[in-house]
Amino acid sequence: MKTTTKCILALAALVMMLPAGALADDFQLIPSLTVRGEYNDNIFGSADGEEEDFITTVSPSLELIERTQRLDLRAAAKVSPFFYADNSDWNDIDQNYKGNLGYRISELTGIHANAGYDVSNRPDRDLETTGLVYSNNRRDQQDYGLGFDHALSEKTAMGFSCRYLQETWDDVDSDRQDLDMYSTALQFTHDLSQWWHSTIGRLNFGFARYEYDASDIDYYFTTIGFQHGFSETVNLIVDLGARYTKSDYSRAQLVFTSPSSLEMRMVGTSDEDFGGVGKAILEMQGELTRGSLRISHDVASAGSSGSTVQRSEAVLNLRRRLAERSALSIAAGYYKNKADRDEFSYDETDEDTLFFRTGIRWEIYEKCILEAGYSFSDTDDRVDDENTRRNLVYLQVSIGVPLFE
Repeated sequence: MKTTTKCILALAALVMMLPAGALADDFQLIPSLTVRGEYNDNIFGSADGEEEDFITTVSPSLELIERTQRLDLRAAAKVSPFFYADNSDWNDIDQNYKGNLGYRISELTGIHANAGYDVSNRPDRDLETTGLVYSNNRRDQQDYGLGFDHALSEKTAMGFSCRYLQETWDDVDSDRQDLDMYSTALQFTHDLSQWWHSTIGRLNFGFARYEYDASDIDYYFTTIGFQHGFSETVNLIVDLGARYTKSDYSRAQLVFTSPSSLEMRMVGTSDEDFGGVGKAILEMQGELTRGSLRISHDVASAGSSGSTVQRSEAVLNLRRRLAERSALSIAAGYYKNKADRDEFSYDETDEDTLFFRTGIRWEIYEKCILEAGYSFSDTDDRVDDENTRRNLVYLQVSIGVPLFE
């Protein structure tokens, strides 16, 4: 059975388990179409031999929304064939299918679940979320999650979640390794308003296991923090703590063989490490301006490299409404992906990435939006002593027509 079919059946099964009365109030079905043209002056993020081209992407999509007092169900499917002007051999089709389900069993207890399947082919697919650039090999990604939250008292609540992520590559070698990731998290919150107005204390515990073709990494963490509301529109979340990792991987090593010679073999190696983790998120939800600033330091997957890294990041997203039908958006970020040799694997990683993106959108008429923008990135690879820059400009138009409103 194809993975996309499995995703759809998993979401359908979750919906069928809900009480019949849960499906009612607000139902929307929204077909849409987006056509995007862009120019990229460094498609593969290469320090030399840069490849540039014009790319046209056509993305039909369908979104389903069902909301009641207890239920929040969202599902979406998008297919995005893209075409290069001068390099037709790179033409391909991205796909994305996802669903999210939230259901309040009672006033005290709620459950949530998600399922997703994504096919991506572009080298810069994760640039603005991880700071990393890969090849244009196809990556299939499955992502499933399940959890619940429960109020233990008027002031104290708990939540539990688990997740499974699988990444598989069409062409697997030393630079591209498949991944199976399992994770769980337990959170406790307590209202601290009697000591600090509009503040909630947070306590988190978690575990994740990353299984690559050539390495396995176990990751444990605990953090303590708070959530504070400065006003109805400004909110701050801070979590600080510690982590422990245990890595098992293979490395090339010279070994003696009988009778008296040397031979290069892959030898199993283990490593343990302690470190700090933390994050701070400032959110603003004003009438005209919305945005967030996220600063974090944690252990995360390094994508196809077959290892995890210590990732430090600072990412800003802002959106300002200029008029009734137009808005300006700005995003900027810094990522540092670092792993010493023999820390999580035999290889060493040390990359700094800066990116900046700005765009303006205008609702030409109802449900039809025109958008234009510019994106810049700069990556400094300290291990290979290489610097990579990329400029991208784009123009796109999208139209969506809600049905059954």
